[in-house]
Amino acid sequence: MAKLSIIRLLDEETFFIGAGLDHNLEKEQYIDVLNPRRSYKNLAQIEEVFDHYALCKKLGKRKIFFGDTVRIRPRQEERKTQS
Repeated sequence: MAKLSIIRLLDEETFFIGAGLDHNLEKEQYIDVLNPRRSYKNLAQIEEVFDHYALCKKLGKRKIFFGDTVRIRPRQEERKTQS
């Protein structure tokens, strides 16, 4: 899995990650935003996918920071086929 990170914060809830169609991301897919310095994670959801980046919205309560690591959650269909 490629290491992804937040490349731009728009406000306290909306941000861009450096991935998009190149990483087969889809709208409404969930992601985990990991903060290695403070060892917590936030849940977020992809709002829009572009060629080289994706617009995301934070769903968790913790603050997000520029450079936080992002882990893509498998889609529902992928989970069913893995079972």
